[in-house]
Amino acid sequence: MSNSVKKRLALSNILALLAILLLLGTYTLKPVFQYRDPVAMDEEDEIEENESFQPFAFLIPEGTESYAPPNKHLKALMGDKIWEYHPTGFYAYLIGYKTMPVWRVSLEAPQYPKASFPDGIPVFFNLTDWSGKVNEMNTINHYIGMNPMESGAVTVRQIIPFIYLLFFIMLIVYLFYKGPGWQLLGLFPAFLPWFYLALYSKWLYWFGHNLQPWGAFKIKPFMPTVFGDGKVAQFTTHSYPAIGFYFLIGVFILLILSVLIRRKALKDAA
Repeated sequence: MSNSVKKRLALSNILALLAILLLLGTYTLKPVFQYRDPVAMDEEDEIEENESFQPFAFLIPEGTESYAPPNKHLKALMGDKIWEYHPTGFYAYLIGYKTMPVWRVSLEAPQYPKASFPDGIPVFFNLTDWSGKVNEMNTINHYIGMNPMESGAVTVRQIIPFIYLLFFIMLIVYLFYKGPGWQLLGLFPAFLPWFYLALYSKWLYWFGHNLQPWGAFKIKPFMPTVFGDGKVAQFTTHSYPAIGFYFLIGVFILLILSVLIRRKALKDAA
């Protein structure tokens, strides 16, 4: 094997290692990038606590407090129990409590003046839960009959830790394996941002087309804006990628380059 081939294979591995670090960041760096209310009265109000993190029950310690969903409809969507669970320490990182914000949605309306709501009503879609002004957003959505945010993609959010574990194993194997099908080990994790965007669009459609009769204001089913600015009743909506999505795009670019460089190097070495 020539030095040129060896150098390109080494470069391919370096790019893959950088992708692994970015992927690890999307799973653990929520404390660095989570939303902090710029007009909060004190530190306690700066970051809203919410119950949108709902892992599989076997990951939750015995004796954790819970309550039942308020009606049969939500019970069917969310399960028998809603856990009041906010893990701490290393375990919080391990089970996916610290995933980064990947997408941001915010609402603006005349009843939310800029002085009190400089960012409108922002909500961040993390990989395993929501953050930001989740309670305020749920209150607004309730008036048009939209399901609470935490009722969406419950199973998808629960399996994220296991998907990430699978991807990390695939990428570690990718660093050393050069047998048949090696490309798939790098390509499948690379497409995570596009998997996310497809699921995000699907669930926005579901929320907009499954309006419930409890809404005080009746509107026709609609497709919420996936990317860009939109209008729903008197609200102006903004929907854009957050920092975590750019991390995932970095993973995509690095892994695609890694695969292409390795493919050419192995072809030249044959």
